[in-house]
Amino acid sequence: MTREALAAVSAGLTSAIATVAFLSGSFLALVLVYLAPLPMLLAGLSYGPRAAAIAALAGTTAMGFFGGWLTAGVFALIHAGPTWMVVKLALMARTGAVGANGSGNTLWMDPGQVISVMAAFAAGLLVLAALAVGDAGLSGYVAEHLGLVLGQMAPEVEAANRTRFASAMTPLFPGAVSTSWLVMLAVNAAIAQGLLVRFGRNRRPSPNYAGLELPGWLSWPLVGAAALALAGSGEWEYMGRNLAMVLALPYFFLGLAVFHTLARRVNATKPLLVAFYLVIVISVWAALVVAGIGVVEQWFGLRGRIAPPGPQNGPTGRPEED
Repeated sequence: MTREALAAVSAGLTSAIATVAFLSGSFLALVLVYLAPLPMLLAGLSYGPRAAAIAALAGTTAMGFFGGWLTAGVFALIHAGPTWMVVKLALMARTGAVGANGSGNTLWMDPGQVISVMAAFAAGLLVLAALAVGDAGLSGYVAEHLGLVLGQMAPEVEAANRTRFASAMTPLFPGAVSTSWLVMLAVNAAIAQGLLVRFGRNRRPSPNYAGLELPGWLSWPLVGAAALALAGSGEWEYMGRNLAMVLALPYFFLGLAVFHTLARRVNATKPLLVAFYLVIVISVWAALVVAGIGVVEQWFGLRGRIAPPGPQNGPTGRPEED
C-alpha cells in the first residue's frame, strides 16, 4: 500500500471512530463528532481528491461494519461525500493570464464558491427530504420526530412541555441543522488547511478569507426561497423559510469578510474581532445582520471602499498535480 493510500485509509478510519464515539454521550465525544471530517480533509487537501475518495470509502466501510449500512449511509451523506466534494472543489485550479515570461499564474477556486456549492447541495437535500416524507409534510415529520427524540432524551419532562418545546424548534429546525453542518464543514476545512500550511504539506495556498467572493448565481435561489417564504403558505412557506436560511449562510461568511476588512483599519484589530465573534455567538440577530451586510456587499460592494492599502496575499503552496 502506498503512503498516500495508507494515510487516506487511516484518516477515514479515524473519522469513523470519532463519529462512533458520539454514542458514548460524553462531552469529549461531542467535540470529536464535530471534528470527524478533519482527518479526511487533512488527507484530501494534502494528497488530493483521490486520497479524499479513499478516506471516504474507508470511513463509510468501517461505519457499515460497526453500525450497519444505515449508519454507513448517514456517515457517507453527512461526512464522507461532502468532504470529498470540498476537497475536489478546493483543489480545482486553472491557469490565469500569461505574463511576459510565458508562464501563467495558478488561480485556485475561491472559498466563497466552495461554500456556495455546498449550501446549494444542502438546500437540495432539504428539497429531497420534503419529497421523501410525502403527504405528511416536512414540518409535520420534523415535529413528530422531535417529540420522540425529546421523549427519549428527557423522559422526566412532562409531555405537554416536550410538545411545546418541539413546536418552538420545528419552524427553523431543518435550516438550523443544515447551517450548523455547513459551518462545521467550513471550520474543519479551514483548520485542515491551516495545519497543512504550518507543516508544509498543503497542495494549494491558503486563501485570503477577507477577500472571499461569492458567485453571482447564488442570488437567484436565495431570492426565490425568500419569495417562497413570504408569499407561500403551509409547507411552501416552511420550505422557503428553511431554504432561505441555508442559502443565506454564504452571505454570512461574506459579511464576516467585510467586517475583517473593516477591522484592519483600526489599531485594536484582535480585541475588536474577539468582541465581534462573542456578540455573534450569543445573538442570532447579530448573525442575521452580518448576513445582511454580506448581501449588500454582493450587490453593491463595500470592501473596495474600506480596504486598507497594501498586499493581502496568503502563503504559497504546491500547485495541484493532474
